[in-house]
Amino acid sequence: MHAPTLVADLATVLLVASFTGLVFRKLGQPSVLGYLLAGLIVGPYIPIPIFADPERIHALSEVGVVLVMFVVGLELRLERLARVLPTAGPMTLIEVTALLGTGYGIGHALGWDTKAAIFLGASIAISSTMLVSKVFEDRDPGPDVREHVMSMLVIQDVLAIVLAAVLTAVAAGEGLSAEAIGGVIGKLALVLGLILIVGLLVVPRLVRFVVGLRSTELLVVVCMGLCFGLALAAEAAGFSVALGAFFAGTLVAESGKGEMVEHLASPLRDTFAAIFFVSIGMTVDPRVAFTHLGTSLLIFAAVVFAQLIAVSVSGVLSGNGPRRSVTAGLSLGQVGEFGFILSAIGINAGLAPPELGPIVVTVAVLTAFSTPLAVRSADAIVRGLDHALPQKLQDVSSLYEQWFEAFRSRGPAKRSPMARATTIAVLDGVAVTTLVILAATFRPQLEALIRERVGVAPPWDRVMLVCGTLLVALLPAVQFVRAARSLGAQTAERVFGPPNEAAQRHRPRRLLEVAVQLLVVLVIGIPCAVFALPFAGGWLALAIATLALGTVALLWRTAGQVAPQVQFSAERLVDLLSRQTAAQSGGATESKSDGILGLDMAHGVALDERSHAVGKTLADLDLRAVTGATVVAIRNADDDHRLPTGQEPLAVGDVLALAGTAPSIARARALLLEGAMRVSSPGADEAAQNMTP
Repeated sequence: MHAPTLVADLATVLLVASFTGLVFRKLGQPSVLGYLLAGLIVGPYIPIPIFADPERIHALSEVGVVLVMFVVGLELRLERLARVLPTAGPMTLIEVTALLGTGYGIGHALGWDTKAAIFLGASIAISSTMLVSKVFEDRDPGPDVREHVMSMLVIQDVLAIVLAAVLTAVAAGEGLSAEAIGGVIGKLALVLGLILIVGLLVVPRLVRFVVGLRSTELLVVVCMGLCFGLALAAEAAGFSVALGAFFAGTLVAESGKGEMVEHLASPLRDTFAAIFFVSIGMTVDPRVAFTHLGTSLLIFAAVVFAQLIAVSVSGVLSGNGPRRSVTAGLSLGQVGEFGFILSAIGINAGLAPPELGPIVVTVAVLTAFSTPLAVRSADAIVRGLDHALPQKLQDVSSLYEQWFEAFRSRGPAKRSPMARATTIAVLDGVAVTTLVILAATFRPQLEALIRERVGVAPPWDRVMLVCGTLLVALLPAVQFVRAARSLGAQTAERVFGPPNEAAQRHRPRRLLEVAVQLLVVLVIGIPCAVFALPFAGGWLALAIATLALGTVALLWRTAGQVAPQVQFSAERLVDLLSRQTAAQSGGATESKSDGILGLDMAHGVALDERSHAVGKTLADLDLRAVTGATVVAIRNADDDHRLPTGQEPLAVGDVLALAGTAPSIARARALLLEGAMRVSSPGADEAAQNMTP
């Protein structure tokens, strides 16, 4: 009796979704938008005589969530996570927590309560792996940018799983107190530890055994059983089904057969994922969406610009260069599939207002249209930002990227002091955050105790509490600053050598030290401040912002001091490269740097009559914005050298001294000599692959 109705619902949903999906795909837009439109058509809010039962479709959409998360897990082996975590982890942590804080602030500005504001922040914090993958299929941004963005998306997915787990527990009635969240995190760590320990012992061996039986049918059944079994176990433990499904995929991937299973599971995943998006569209009342259009536009702008700023700033400070960082920020400016999942958790639990669903869907639709446009315009935007940079920043930015390449290429030493300094910085950041949260949580009791013991009246009890909290937090705060300075000094030592080796390196060393200190403040400070927001307001955020701005001012001043020294060193370097190039009669050479620039090797390119760059200016070529490399000095055929302004025409016999990473140098050489950004030699190609994070 129920089967025909369910079959009718499935037929209606899939037929309408296939039509709208084809239309949007034909228009060059993501098919997800077509599925959302299908949900509006078959839903209860538009008077079209095509209807599907929302409750049954919602139940089926749960299957879509489980399968989507299972396939996401299949793409994430623990080895890959460990590989991308050091390079993409800090940027992703800054980005996700910055978006969380942005959404939380907007929610409070709208008059929402704390829990609703948290769900808003969580809903906009995670980008869309599906959408970004489709956009990159249509327009390839280059292997370095693609790998950089996809690495960040991998870590985003892991953070989204943690968010879903914590928010599911909050929705189940655990609350938002510090004790409750601490208990949830401890329980989550215990559950994940059991899943990983037991799962790694059993699941990979089981999957390999089933593959050995050469039965595709049995392999699918076993993997689906693992997927839904772990999803059920996670739900029984009080967490989201997405958590169990994700780790089921990760455990299956550890068997080494993840690609095979993904190939088999993808058609089923795609079908039920379409149903999931249709179910989201069915919950949207167009009248409510139109009523809250202004809010949606505000959040849309916040998502696009907050992503761009967070990813670009953290990327540049992490040594990824302006081109790669800005392009990544433009690529990640959308609300992803997790936004629907996280908002649904809050709405279904009654912790978020019903309008959150239509708002998130509206923002997702707007960003689905804006992301392809932003990626197509990335080159022009990067050029514009590059031209707007002050000259002193242009002089040192590529060198800074090269310093980080040298730092990473040397690998971590065993029992490195950097690991100890990092641990101290994290623990001190957590200590300050904990003290602030405890003072805010127990403020009434502490103020009453102060009034009783000291005998003061309001508002002096609160003043004494604030001063006491600041005094107690001063020691870990000072230790945190010292740890950040230690990390900066150790990074500079691995790039420039011991401090007393060359006095002339002091200012470039200082620049790198201050930049690393700023990175540490942002990576640890922003998550701590965002975590404390529901408890202590913006006091900790204000303190972190003050520290960050002070570091930025110091960084700006140091960059101005370094620029003349960089220019002088570049002139000496191009003289050496010119003599070597003339002696070798080659188109390019490299030489040991004198160390002042912090470069192990310097690269020179000599132009001849066949070179593409002859007769053009660096501004015409947009060499730095397009390739990521910088011409630090030029020497012409008359042995005169000059610092590039970007406006001088290049001529036959010019020798250009290039700074940048190995891939950017390869792109720049190809552009200067051949007019095409392709790696022009096997050795350069190998270097480009090795240096891509």
